[in-house]
Amino acid sequence: MFHLSVFAFTAGLFVQRGMNRAGAWRYAMKRDAEFLWIYVLWSFISGGTKLALSSAVNHPTSVPEILTLWIPSEQYWFFGWIALMMILSALVQPWRSTARAISSLTLVTLGSLVMWGIGGTVIGTQGLGLAFFFWVALIVRGDRLLGILKGMSLPVAVLVAVFSTVVMLALVSLTGATTPTEGAAGRTAVNVLLGVLAATAGVVAVLLWSSVLARADRRAEVFQYIGQRSMAVFIAHVLFMAAARIVLLRLGVDQVGLHLLIGVVIGVGGPLMLLWLSQLLRVQWLFSAPQWLTRRV
Repeated sequence: MFHLSVFAFTAGLFVQRGMNRAGAWRYAMKRDAEFLWIYVLWSFISGGTKLALSSAVNHPTSVPEILTLWIPSEQYWFFGWIALMMILSALVQPWRSTARAISSLTLVTLGSLVMWGIGGTVIGTQGLGLAFFFWVALIVRGDRLLGILKGMSLPVAVLVAVFSTVVMLALVSLTGATTPTEGAAGRTAVNVLLGVLAATAGVVAVLLWSSVLARADRRAEVFQYIGQRSMAVFIAHVLFMAAARIVLLRLGVDQVGLHLLIGVVIGVGGPLMLLWLSQLLRVQWLFSAPQWLTRRV
């Protein structure tokens, strides 16, 4: 319900600063080159892996399907979505005036409500309901948010984090709240509003629990380490989790709890290890666009 909303929100936090420093369109084009490189590369990696292991995967693929890059597979639609958000940010630049911020946020909010729970098939048409979270973060700005979180006392932060968590869990478990990127079958005006509330509560909860952990325990540095590399985890986690599932089933392990535990560990640890290896072997282009591409933009 809320994990992609968190990604959408954090994706927008430092865009304003980047565009002010590098120029709005230059920054947008460089970031889009990065995102589209990752989208194309990992669409081929994911498709090729599924093709090679077609007898063991849940959803086999084919060469023609892999080559239809305008139809995203797995989670890679997110890169088409964020590329679109970068273009809209450069076009509107809502931070330039209060009137522009309010009017654009109003339009984006209405558009997100209309598209909440609806996903298209062509790249750039999925996840449009998430635009609200990106746009709020774009206007608020990361440094301001960090100032707000640091200025909040620990007891207040814990209290709000607990409240937000309870609200999110209650809405998800007790209502028909529509998820932001899918769920159109049970989509009603009420369920859409409940879904927005649940996702917003989830974003607030994640932000505040992160702030609480950062201040309360130095061991939270582990989560900081993972968070700073969350893009690599997002890109590759499905492949590693699928591999873990295949191995466990081949070994005769079918306990759901073990699948969840091992899947999460491998799904996070595998991409982090691959990222480390890519840096060690100087093949950073696995997770970021090569300089010859970004320099041309």
